[in-house]
Amino acid sequence: MTAQIFWNSGIQFFNSCSVYYVVQLVRCVLLSFVVLAFAFTLRKTVLKNRVFLKGALWSLFIPVMFIGKMKFFYENRIGVKFFSWLTEMCMSHTWICWLYLCGVFLYAALLFYRRRKLKKMVAGMEKRKVDGTVIYVTKTPVTPSTVGIFKPKIIMPEIILKRYDCKEFQTILLHEKTHIRLGHLWFYLLWDILRALLWLNPFLAISTKYFREDMEEICDWVTIKWSKGNAYAYGQLLLKSMRVLQAENKDFNMYATFTGDKEYQSVRQRVTRIAAYKPYKGIAA
Repeated sequence: MTAQIFWNSGIQFFNSCSVYYVVQLVRCVLLSFVVLAFAFTLRKTVLKNRVFLKGALWSLFIPVMFIGKMKFFYENRIGVKFFSWLTEMCMSHTWICWLYLCGVFLYAALLFYRRRKLKKMVAGMEKRKVDGTVIYVTKTPVTPSTVGIFKPKIIMPEIILKRYDCKEFQTILLHEKTHIRLGHLWFYLLWDILRALLWLNPFLAISTKYFREDMEEICDWVTIKWSKGNAYAYGQLLLKSMRVLQAENKDFNMYATFTGDKEYQSVRQRVTRIAAYKPYKGIAA
């Protein structure tokens, strides 16, 4: 076999692979529009006040990732009629497939860069052990958060350590630990993978805000239950955090999560949802 024949065979092989996977992914993209519309309709209507079921709606995107290989697209008369154009187009214009795959890699690289940048920033923070828990302390007045997958790290602004009593701090710490226990950090990673593979659907990126809101609401409810407190005290703690971080933001002229009209609206909605808290069975979470 000459080098030229080997090279041509290789090019043909990679073109075939690109067509095969892109056809499946684009089918998934088309279905994702329908699933997203369905999920948002339920989220805003019958499941509006059903915290755990509303959060579970996002799991509908798991089968979306495998729908492209269904026999429906190959053997069913309707499937062939409505989707054969996609296969024909990709086979005739392989550059479209490579363009789509480049979009996947670029989007994935952007998301990876952001995670990497955050990881480096956390690595430079002061490491403390408070009440038996290792936390990373930042002087920037931002809301507490948790990052990482295999070794989650809890980030806590220094102002919270200074102005909060032991019980308040333990509640905030419990909230971050709850994100870890419920697997939310893995959910966020899977969502990023979904967004990268199906980047042709811009509404997935827009929906990230609502996805995180629903996970946050679940975390609030579970934290209230596990802390053996009540919704009123938990809501007061959230409002205290807003006041403290806003004050620090003005003093140091830095970015704080709760500043601005949109953030105020978000906090207002979150407090309203906390006020609607009702006791639930542990299995729901």
